[in-house]
Amino acid sequence: MFRCAQCDKSYQRKAHLLRHELTHSGQAASTCPFCNKSFLKPEVTRRHSKACAIKYNQQPAPAAKPGRKRQSCEQCFATKRACDKGSPCSRCRSLGQQCTFKSQQGLSIGSPCSTDVSPSPSVQPSTPPKEESQFSFLRHFTDPCVERDRLAIGTTAECSVRRNLESLYSHLEDALVPSDPMAANFGDIPGAELFFRPPLIPDEYFPTDLLSYGPTKLSEQLHELMMELIETSKSMRLDDTEDPQLQLDITQLAPLFTVSNVAIFISVFFHSLYWHLPVVHFPTFDPGNISSPLLLSIFLTGATYSSSLDEAALLPRVLDVAEEHVFRKITTLSTQVAPPTHDLTRQIPTIQLLQAALIIEMLQFGQERVETRRRIRIIRHPSLVSLMRCLGIFQLKRSAPPTVCTGDDTAWRALVTEEVCIRLASWTFLADGFLTVCFKNRPTISIFEMECPFPWRTELWEAENASAFSRIAATDGAKLPMPSVREAIRLLLDNSEPGPLPSSLPLSAEHLLIMIYALNSLAFLARTDFFGSVPLKKIKPAANKWKQIWNSVYQDTNNDQMLLLGYPKHAEELWLLLTTMLNIATENSTKLPYLDNAATDDLGKLNEFIQWCCRDT
Repeated sequence: MFRCAQCDKSYQRKAHLLRHELTHSGQAASTCPFCNKSFLKPEVTRRHSKACAIKYNQQPAPAAKPGRKRQSCEQCFATKRACDKGSPCSRCRSLGQQCTFKSQQGLSIGSPCSTDVSPSPSVQPSTPPKEESQFSFLRHFTDPCVERDRLAIGTTAECSVRRNLESLYSHLEDALVPSDPMAANFGDIPGAELFFRPPLIPDEYFPTDLLSYGPTKLSEQLHELMMELIETSKSMRLDDTEDPQLQLDITQLAPLFTVSNVAIFISVFFHSLYWHLPVVHFPTFDPGNISSPLLLSIFLTGATYSSSLDEAALLPRVLDVAEEHVFRKITTLSTQVAPPTHDLTRQIPTIQLLQAALIIEMLQFGQERVETRRRIRIIRHPSLVSLMRCLGIFQLKRSAPPTVCTGDDTAWRALVTEEVCIRLASWTFLADGFLTVCFKNRPTISIFEMECPFPWRTELWEAENASAFSRIAATDGAKLPMPSVREAIRLLLDNSEPGPLPSSLPLSAEHLLIMIYALNSLAFLARTDFFGSVPLKKIKPAANKWKQIWNSVYQDTNNDQMLLLGYPKHAEELWLLLTTMLNIATENSTKLPYLDNAATDDLGKLNEFIQWCCRDT
């Protein structure tokens, strides 16, 4: 129970208490749109406005949307950051970006008065110099002064499109139905609020009326996850006696693993890291029917990029334990007989485990600790690649083209399951290339074993239902079929014509990102191996060919919006890095530490090389 400190009234939910406390502040909560009379309670305003509309012969104001109305600026709201509501707010001022407040007047009669959308005159976006903008991502990632979010996930979240979360809420409602009808008074049990705590600052991302005060399927799954993490931490402590702080207990995890946090953190995940790692299908995502490892990885991703989290100091320890927990399952599965991949619908738990491992790997890779990056590079990533290779994920072929789906939901979900596996192969290959580019890690995946096709275009992948999918697939069906990843690189290397590859191929930014990472991996092998599989003299023309394709696809300014989200917008940086490296390697004129063949977990060598490139431009 939540009790008011001034009048001693008690409420079951904190949101109700916060609404009640406004009556003690003396500030008007809402205003009648017809007579401008102010009231403390929104419901009083609604009743008054109905009578006022009749009095002035006006149409009644539209009903207010449920939930707490937005009070933060648009930039802080999109990234789930705390906003001091200044004009401009302190966060936008420090980042040098526009600070705008969305107008809410006219949307509801119960809303507090708000300002119109207006950019702050004191905050103007700064334009970086040309040489710095050429390596904006790699410069940020390798900058020793950057203390958090090296992968620039927060920047992506600021540009992220707002999603329709109705289907997510619908799935959450099903998952939050009490499993025991007799548990109606469960919320009165001392200590139960640790597991069913409402959000501190509810907003439009999550309606608080979804919360249940009894044990539900989702809350029981969270409780099981906590118990598994505690057991894993105990075994890790036995293996590592030098770090006694590694062990977790229920009192530490309970405030974090709440039902209310599930909805918030899932929303944060799909607005942030998802655009860098789109291997989870949002339209069919059901938080009440996913495996515990996948729920854990998505949950911790949202916790990492949620600024309102009070348990931030605990997160690094939880992430280490979660990493160990997920990859123990990967190791266990690797020792078993590989199941056939002809019927992927029966392999959903295995597929979700692979999704969880890749998300945890990427999440941990963005941490500041060198030992964590070394563990991911040397142990975790090869383990994940080995299992995927045994399962035949890299050689998976589509059973049917997208055009076979004519609005049938079952056929659509079967195609989506295949696409998830293809995306797992593609983004694991990208992670492998990222390790090669940033840390000179020898490629674990050969481009010549990537026999799976390219992933779908984003428009097809993001289709909300089977009908929308069929309409988009019918449009894409008129284009030439895409070759496999291996075949596309072969065409790029062997194409001797002066022009680019056929422009009718529906290449997207994701496809071009995969291709430039493949060329970087081939160049690394050509430089470091005595007998490289592909000589440098063939890679350099292929890189130039890639740039021609990039320019032909994205020279139209209408395509700029396609480059805003995730790693694809940094593909041109990788091309510039590759061509600079090829020029140095062929001329043998400069000796830089980044160009040797010794793997490292230090970002200093890459940063030094980028500084040299910027000086040379």
